[in-house]
Amino acid sequence: MLSITFIVIFFVIVFAINAKNFGVKSFEEYATARGSFGVMAISLAVFSTWYVGATFTAFAGYSVGYGFIGLYVLTYATLTMLSMYLVAEKTYIWGKKYHIGTQAELMDLRYKSSMVRLVVGIAGIVFTAPWLLMEWITQGVIFNYATNGLISPVVGMIIGIIVVLAYVSLGGMKSVITANIFQGAFMFFVGTGVMIYMIFKFAGGISSGMDSLVANYPETLTFPGPGWELPTPFWTSIIITSGLGGFMWPWVYNKLFASDSIRSIKQSALIAPIIGGIFYVAFQLLGNVLYMNDTARNNPEEAYMWAAGQIGPFVLALMSTVIMATSIATVSGIIQAMSTSISRDVATVIKKDISEKTAMKIARISVFIIGAICAVLATVDVGALINVALLSYQGIIMIFPVVILGLYWKRANKEGAIAGMIVGTIVSMTLTVTEPAFIADLGWSAGVYGLIITTIIMIIAGYMKPIESHVEDLWQDVETARQHKKAVSLNATETEPAVVNIGLKNE
Repeated sequence: MLSITFIVIFFVIVFAINAKNFGVKSFEEYATARGSFGVMAISLAVFSTWYVGATFTAFAGYSVGYGFIGLYVLTYATLTMLSMYLVAEKTYIWGKKYHIGTQAELMDLRYKSSMVRLVVGIAGIVFTAPWLLMEWITQGVIFNYATNGLISPVVGMIIGIIVVLAYVSLGGMKSVITANIFQGAFMFFVGTGVMIYMIFKFAGGISSGMDSLVANYPETLTFPGPGWELPTPFWTSIIITSGLGGFMWPWVYNKLFASDSIRSIKQSALIAPIIGGIFYVAFQLLGNVLYMNDTARNNPEEAYMWAAGQIGPFVLALMSTVIMATSIATVSGIIQAMSTSISRDVATVIKKDISEKTAMKIARISVFIIGAICAVLATVDVGALINVALLSYQGIIMIFPVVILGLYWKRANKEGAIAGMIVGTIVSMTLTVTEPAFIADLGWSAGVYGLIITTIIMIIAGYMKPIESHVEDLWQDVETARQHKKAVSLNATETEPAVVNIGLKNE
């Protein structure tokens, strides 16, 4: 029962550090925390919501079952953080000036189209839903494993739902990121430490573990892994779809609106992948080492929990809490983003005269409706859900050209954005479901074809009409902000020598 004790203590700490954040009154504070978080808070928030709890369960098949292919995460995470860096400036500047709270609302501003806002908002909600459900099922599995079957997966999932719904509905974005700071630090220090310790217990160390793999299981260290034949482009394909689509998830993107400066966002884009890289390397190395064990290799979804249990109850308790922290961090971000989007990007578009009080009420009610729906769907087959979750990546990537072209190309317009997203998504989903022979033969995933089509449609549409006047105004906002920044920097530089001289004179 040590594991459940650790998890309960973890929940108590999350509520304790968030007590002062409960009772938010304004919708802006619920959605963005009024842009009050600095670089380390944003870095830990992005990191903790980036790695889902299902990484240790449902997706352990990549790291434990196949070895090398699991390393694609490190490559695509770097590409995703590049996306974060590229969108930072305009997202922050326009977000602050026009009080933007969501990714879809930002696109409404850029394209001057409530339809773009609605399409992006609905796409974010629909493609996010499978991940939310999978995370809550993961929490149920962890509760069940940690209590040796005393708490059923469904009851465990309901406990997780209640915990997250409580602090998200009461505190909004400020509660989410405040918890993320603790969750991210716990994941990095405790999680990484536990996984390295487990490597030493199972293989005598990293070096000896790698030597054993090279000598006995070299196929785990080459693409794609043992017992799996895939064309080489598949590797590039999953990196492109995951890397470019990864930062388009609303629960990740919306963290930018909670940042206190452009600098904080850009520095977070450097710090988050470093933290995440160290954490994931430990995860991947442990997965590779566990492949050498028959029990772990034959049951990869339970391998990390099983291995922790083999070492002892204390290690199992720590591993259970790390996975729970990973899952809770992701779920809280998803719930906050979905409830905000339902209120701000769907309800507000359908009925434009909604008051802030009503918008706040809609967001909070949405939190509980989402939780209830997930509770009802608790019996969904996890294997089928994983396929749906992976399918969602082939859809969310269609938002990438809408965002990037919108932020960097003046000619991008609403007609191209709407047509591109709809056609690209239809093509991607159709190819994914029908699986024509050329998909498997060439190795390029359906999302890549959809992405290309969306981009082409947007470029063609961009040259079919002149640049719109409101776009010039938005670009001028950015230029004005840059000039102001230069002026402030120049004044600071000119003032600094005077301060030094005064100091010398006083001495």
